[in-house]
Amino acid sequence: MRFTKRRPRATFDHFDLTPMIDVVMQLIIFFMFSSQFAQVLRSPIDLPEEPGEREQAAADEGTLIIDVQADGSLIVGGEPITRQKLIEMIGAEIAEAGGQPGGVRVLVRADRAAPARHINALAADLSRLGVRGWRLGTSRPPAPGAAGGGGGA
Repeated sequence: MRFTKRRPRATFDHFDLTPMIDVVMQLIIFFMFSSQFAQVLRSPIDLPEEPGEREQAAADEGTLIIDVQADGSLIVGGEPITRQKLIEMIGAEIAEAGGQPGGVRVLVRADRAAPARHINALAADLSRLGVRGWRLGTSRPPAPGAAGGGGGA
């Protein structure tokens, strides 16, 4: 019989955490930039002050956000858009949702100074397309005695 000496197993005195720290830092930087990018896409609008819901509808990933400016122009994703292009875009969203208009989530953020006729025309377009569960973005009124404004969609 031949007996061989077993080699001693290599033991690790330490574990190098440098690559793991690098990866974690890269992830932190990525998430910081991507969250800031989502905020940049929202155009500044003077929203009406109403209590509204506690949660923000815009936080949903699949929500189509339509901004109605004071002059009645429409903005989607930070880019100006015509009503016709918007109708085509919503039609494509409905088709993507399997032809179910209820599967399309829409948030309308209308400037407080926007004439109601623009918002009514948009509401009529959404109704014609079958989208009836859309939301209107508001900002929370400041609490009594508190300085500054509240959050909102």
